Order: sequence, then structure tokens, then C-alpha cells
Amino acid sequence: MYIKLIKIKSKINGYGIFTKNLIPKNTKFYHIPLNIIYTIPTPKCARIADKKYVSDNKILNWVNHSCNPNSKLDINRKNPILTAIRKILPDEEITVDYRKTEKEGKRVICTCGDINCKKFLDYAS
Repeated sequence: MYIKLIKIKSKINGYGIFTKNLIPKNTKFYHIPLNIIYTIPTPKCARIADKKYVSDNKILNWVNHSCNPNSKLDINRKNPILTAIRKILPDEEITVDYRKTEKEGKRVICTCGDINCKKFLDYAS
């Protein structure tokens, strides 16, 4: 199944990644490229394992946080992947819960705007 993902302005934060297709629940829809890996926390990188951070300026760097995400970054595998945790509609922004993968970082205000927003990204919780 081909999933078209595009980067456009986001109501959550700056730019985000949106789908042009319906993505069914449990669909593995984006394989994270592993060609740029860092061993320390680095800006615009996602944690994929202990002391492994990946930079992906095409898609992953632009996926915004939500307290009620529609996707998850599955890091419990050899090749990390984005997977839909519910049906994602065309033109919907792809979101993940950063707290599920990030272990370091400072407490920051959440801007997801979801009705159940937790107001802060607190990595210690």
C-alpha cells in the first residue's frame, strides 16, 4: 500500500506531516531511515534505542507530538517504523506521543491542542 505523506503548516507546531491517503489501523506506513545516527541526544533527532538517535529531515523530524496520537514510533525492533494506532483519515496530521520514546529532555509546554492534553511534555512521567 502506497501512503503519500507531505509536509505542510501545522496547527500544532510549525510544520507537520500529513497523509493524503486513508491509513488503516495497525498499518506500518513509514520505515525510519538509519543513515544518520547519533549517540547523544541531538536537536531534531528521535530516540530509537539507548544512546541511538536518528535524524530524518524528510518525515520523522516533522512529525509533531500529540497527547492523543494517531501513530506510534515503534523502536522495539531492528528497523524502527511509524505505525497507525487508529484509522488516520486523508489530510490528517501524523502525530506521535513523544513521551513514549524520549527519555531525556526538559519539561516543555504541550501545544497539541487535544481536548485531553496533559499541558506539559514531562519526560520523567
